[in-house]
Amino acid sequence: SSGINAEYGPSEEMADLAIICIAKGDKMEYLRQRDSYNEVVPDVFAVPKIEQVDPKSTKTNGGNSSKIKAWLHRDLKVRIVSQEYRKGRYYCKKVDIVDIVDLYTCTCRSESGKLLENVPQEILETVIPKQRGTLVMLLKGEHRGQIAEIEDKDSRGERVVVVTIVDKEAVTASFNEVCQYVGDAVR
Repeated sequence: SSGINAEYGPSEEMADLAIICIAKGDKMEYLRQRDSYNEVVPDVFAVPKIEQVDPKSTKTNGGNSSKIKAWLHRDLKVRIVSQEYRKGRYYCKKVDIVDIVDLYTCTCRSESGKLLENVPQEILETVIPKQRGTLVMLLKGEHRGQIAEIEDKDSRGERVVVVTIVDKEAVTASFNEVCQYVGDAVR
């Protein structure tokens, strides 16, 4: 998918890339990755082309499905779900994300303290806390990036109700739209 939408500006993916690179102070890395998407700034006077997308398409972008959104963020507790990664040594183990390498790759720390570098998002899943009041981060939607507390959890329906820390708004989300947050948050 293109990183720039002629009608609405940069895509979420390009915005995420910019945020990651700005946080690291790495303008050259941002420019390199941006240019690897073969994007150009759209001609605002041109009539936009409408791209026909086959919903059954399995087209990939840099090894990552074009349908998969980047959701990695520092200070999230995630689970490794690949039996192939590091010969299965970390299969079903929880790890904390300590750094973001690019949109789909991170560095994690195992519970024993070992650093795991270049962990791809595709082998990770979100961790949903069991206890009410535990912090999570919202990964999608209008509240994306906000920290919230678990208010209620429906394991069968794989949904949670959370209350955002900043504006105390109740939000219902699916398990893949939130993840346990282990960083600092002002309550």
